[in-house]
Amino acid sequence: MVNLLQTGRCFQLGEGWVLFQPDMNRLMALNHTGKMVLDLLSADYEQDEIAAFFALHFGLSTEQAKTDVQTVLADLNTVEPLEIPLDTPTADPQKLSLASEIENLGTFCFGSYCVQIHLQTTLVNSVGIYFSRFYHRLIPPTAEAILLEILHTPEGFQLRLQNEVIATKDSSTELHERISELLLAWEHPHIDFLAYFHAAAISKGPRSVLLPGVSGSGKSTLTAFLVGHGFDYHGDDVIAMAINDGSLRPLPTQLSIKTGSWLLLESLYPTLPILPTVNCYGREVRYVKPLQTKTSGNAPSVILFPTYNKDSATQLSLLTPFQTMIRLLETSMNLDQPATEEKLAELIRFVEKTPAYTLTYNDLSNAKAVIEELLDYAD
Repeated sequence: MVNLLQTGRCFQLGEGWVLFQPDMNRLMALNHTGKMVLDLLSADYEQDEIAAFFALHFGLSTEQAKTDVQTVLADLNTVEPLEIPLDTPTADPQKLSLASEIENLGTFCFGSYCVQIHLQTTLVNSVGIYFSRFYHRLIPPTAEAILLEILHTPEGFQLRLQNEVIATKDSSTELHERISELLLAWEHPHIDFLAYFHAAAISKGPRSVLLPGVSGSGKSTLTAFLVGHGFDYHGDDVIAMAINDGSLRPLPTQLSIKTGSWLLLESLYPTLPILPTVNCYGREVRYVKPLQTKTSGNAPSVILFPTYNKDSATQLSLLTPFQTMIRLLETSMNLDQPATEEKLAELIRFVEKTPAYTLTYNDLSNAKAVIEELLDYAD
């Protein structure tokens, strides 16, 4: 355990610290308690000795101190990525090249790249859903297209480009992350990235807003409403940040509008009622191509973490940089690989200089007014 933790380094950020573990591609936010446990571990103290120290200095019972230390250690050593359900292949791996077991999803345009995507049929109802958000990028078949194949083999989930394996991933989360990174690289060639955010991004004039959030928080509904009222749309799934200037580089997805928002947004998107419904990991959604689309945005003037709450009035709360980092990590932010201390330092500088807020809302018009006022006063 101690050796695992000692592979990382801590960087102070406001009232907390960021633990950087490059070998695990992992960032963690630590409060004072977590940092104290990490320091004691690094000084070769055993778990029982750390618990005794806590009991003595914080007036805890020995049992309570042991429980608290065990909880901190579990958090420090546990990595449990959310798995996206994928079908299990039933076909003989030796027969994956047969036409009956491969489905052609079509040819898509990403930047200047034409990409024909072939998918193992056992993955159509899972990975295929991922690509349904790019159907606005479908183009007629062309001989110039490069071939991307996605297969589930005994070695793991494989990505093959022009018949060469470019990645093998053990988990569905890693698979989707690698596909997103590949599409972003095609969409934004010659751009070196700093980090990837699970977020939406919008802009008005020269000012951009990054809206990170977990699924179901209300970020996609708010984004669709804002875009329907004149904001420019960048994306609402994965947003990359360029390392040289902090500009936002979106994955070019359509708007994802979930069933609970269809009636609410129908007046802004008249085609919404007739669009096909997609069952996306247990939730019914419809994908809409917005009108005011931009393929890149300036460095964000503000970071907003939106949450819809029908029982709460619209409320804006300022976050400290450390609180912002915690929120970003909770929404699946990752450094670009290979992760380095230099990239982390740049990310910390971005978090320190960019104002960030939580936005709780129960009325979309009020939320829009708050965001517009924020941007009016942004530097």
